[in-house]
Amino acid sequence: MQTSDPRTSDRGFTLIEVLLAITVSAMAMVAVGGAFLGVLRARHEVENLSQTTVLGERILRMIEDDLAGLWHHNIAKDRVFLGRNMDIGGYDADRMDFLTTTDSVSGAIDTEDQLNYPSVCEVGYWLKENRDVPGLLELYRREDPLVDDDLRTQGKFQLVCDRIKDFNITYYDSLGYQAEEVYEWDSSREHKLPRRIKIEFTVHRKVGNRNQSGSAEVEDMGKILKKYTRHFVFDRRYGDILKAGVAMIPVAPPPPEAAAGGGGGAQGDGGVEGAKGGDGLVSQSTDGPIRGDGKNVTELGPGSRRGSGGGTDRGGLPPGFTPPRGTGGLPPTNPQGLPTDFLDLLRGGRLSGAGGGFPGLGR
Repeated sequence: MQTSDPRTSDRGFTLIEVLLAITVSAMAMVAVGGAFLGVLRARHEVENLSQTTVLGERILRMIEDDLAGLWHHNIAKDRVFLGRNMDIGGYDADRMDFLTTTDSVSGAIDTEDQLNYPSVCEVGYWLKENRDVPGLLELYRREDPLVDDDLRTQGKFQLVCDRIKDFNITYYDSLGYQAEEVYEWDSSREHKLPRRIKIEFTVHRKVGNRNQSGSAEVEDMGKILKKYTRHFVFDRRYGDILKAGVAMIPVAPPPPEAAAGGGGGAQGDGGVEGAKGGDGLVSQSTDGPIRGDGKNVTELGPGSRRGSGGGTDRGGLPPGFTPPRGTGGLPPTNPQGLPTDFLDLLRGGRLSGAGGGFPGLGR
């Protein structure tokens, strides 16, 4: 009977083989972990860049919406706008307070303990020092739903951005290259609104955690600052809108032109009606009277605007159109060949169909 040697049947991995396997596994894990950390780092950098870009545009849109609803009617001593030139730690930190019809965020409690949102409120943009990151400022939006005699008091503050490097506001009394720069504006003293407002601010991009040491950031200054500039142009009527009685006088429409006798034709359509500017907000390019330095320009003004249509200024006939000859001293009864039912409707009659305004659409 043959028996096996127990020393040969129970053989396993040697110590060298085990160490070699562990070394290979560790190298593979380090490679995979390094690649994973690289992907996370790149993702973090992309998020920081995109957040900085989106945040700057969001701040400009917020200011634009507030300025578009600027309130200027029936306010004692014209206290509707106040711009102050200020600095914090050597950095521009201008402030701006005004009345606006923008929807209130906080609201106010009335005498019946009900939360109401007033149609007019005080809005301001203030800055303070960032205590966590030295050298940076925090931008706050102040809102006071209760309008009082002082635009600078009370209200609630909401943090808009905590990484502002500087915030500069410049006011202009006119347009053009030779417009004088004004760094403070008080409507109660000037008794008018600025013709143009230029807002400039710089956003500091947040750096990744790998460049942070405790609460202090250690970084280079390469491409971490992004500057934003926008011009807000008010309608030319805003120059006199604070004068007594100006805002109360409506603009009368032009009188209709009398119909021509004999061979006179129908009145022209005039210019094409432009888009109504609800709060008077119209985007413009920089090719106009403002310096074309690649900055965004927004025009702010009340009411609707007229386009430049193909019709004539005061009616009349378009070029090349020969009107049909009338009978007697009256204009032709149907100069454009319109449907009879439609003409009856214009004269105050009723259509044959009772539906959507054309024959055959009645129920």
